[in-house]
Amino acid sequence: MPQRIVLLEPPYVFWDRTMDRIRDGEESVTGWGVLVLAAVAKRRGHEVAIVDAKGGGITLADAAEHVAALAPDVLGVSATTISIHNGARIAAAVKAKLPHVTTVVGGPHVSAVPEATLAAFPEFDYGVSGEGEVAFFALLDALAGGDPTRTLPGVVGRDGDGAVHANCRAPYIDDLDALPFPAWDVLGDAFPHRFGPSIFNYRCTPMATLVTSRGCPFSCTFCDRSTSGKLGRYHGVEYVLEMCRMLAARGVRHAMFYDDLFTVKKKRVVELCEAMIRAELPFTWSCNSHPNLLDLDTMKLMKRAGCWQIAYGVESGSQRVLNVVKHEVKLPRLRETLRTTRPAGIRAKGYLMLGHPTETVESMEETRAFLADVDLDVAQVTKFTPYPGTPAYLTIREYGTFAEDWERMNAMNFTFIPNGLTEEILEDYFARCYRAFYSRPRVLWGLARSFAAQPSYLPRFLGYARKYVAGARARRTARAAGARLASDTRLAAAP
Repeated sequence: MPQRIVLLEPPYVFWDRTMDRIRDGEESVTGWGVLVLAAVAKRRGHEVAIVDAKGGGITLADAAEHVAALAPDVLGVSATTISIHNGARIAAAVKAKLPHVTTVVGGPHVSAVPEATLAAFPEFDYGVSGEGEVAFFALLDALAGGDPTRTLPGVVGRDGDGAVHANCRAPYIDDLDALPFPAWDVLGDAFPHRFGPSIFNYRCTPMATLVTSRGCPFSCTFCDRSTSGKLGRYHGVEYVLEMCRMLAARGVRHAMFYDDLFTVKKKRVVELCEAMIRAELPFTWSCNSHPNLLDLDTMKLMKRAGCWQIAYGVESGSQRVLNVVKHEVKLPRLRETLRTTRPAGIRAKGYLMLGHPTETVESMEETRAFLADVDLDVAQVTKFTPYPGTPAYLTIREYGTFAEDWERMNAMNFTFIPNGLTEEILEDYFARCYRAFYSRPRVLWGLARSFAAQPSYLPRFLGYARKYVAGARARRTARAAGARLASDTRLAAAP
């Protein structure tokens, strides 16, 4: 039975409530999962619309009004941990206007903690745990036919007494090429011209994202593989090439491959790059890679195929910490990979975190020293967050104190404090690490060249910097006030 479906991506919640919209320096690109789900809905004869509320300035009321105006039979909410609360708020507002609507939540958060999610948010009638392209529509078919949903794989629901039950996770989709191409047409004229990628992550616009595989075989303790699992599954080279041709026809000039590990199979990377070279695609591209996977010859081929930047999961400059959280990575091999990337003609970006389990002042100092001389063009340091579904989440309280507040778990708050450290020490080293990297003359010269090559960087960077400085100032003031209050309380209680 055809139904009217609206797929919603709710706004994120950032490090304070004044930042409940996308950061000026960050990304506002409709999620890949939503685009593919919309394509499957169209293939099955449903009417589908996408409401992407992650963009700057969109309030929860705006998003709810937009959804309600589309009068859906079903509202599908795709939510991460930092957007799950806002997703529930929008769902509640839509239900108040449209009591008949069925609300279904999917995405990484409910896949990681299905029972806890539905128990916390009665606004969601159902959840889908795992890949949704089959499970979501099996649920809708059962509801339309009046059939039971109690045993449907991947479905999270409620029994007659209100108790939440979660069936087994939805089975993985092995034949990814059987899926339709993403429903970019549903986005209308906004795509790709109004999409905003993360600053310093693109060479030119318009841009788009691509995902060509699912699953990751590595064992990083901070990564959630609840949705797509460990086993790598891949689109065929011709399938990927056809998606690239479609994007080129729409005017895309830079593509970002958002696979967990685009380079995990060298043979496939070589075949794909050779096909892209033959196709003479008119855009550059970026991808992510594990530090152990690439060599100079492969990177030179990637460059010929249009690769502009590779982002590596560095995580820490301390080998002792890496042995705990990402044991396959060895710093000498990592440094060699980074030294090789730039001679291949490709920019190198590094992702790092502070506040890992077993982190100490000594290990943070090692990370600071690493950033002071490592061969990277751009570095992004975030705050370790034990997300639901990650291996670290299960044992995190053995290593420190953890305040599990889903609205604050956005990688910009220290919700986890390792044993022996304080939030003040962590914040101090967080600032030291950024200063160590971005005060280097070579890095500053590289940033100046980036601003000159892509003028759109500058206003976005300045806007983000102003808000970040204001937020940091407000957080320092709040911490100081809290410290004074604690001190006054102790003095008042003293005999």
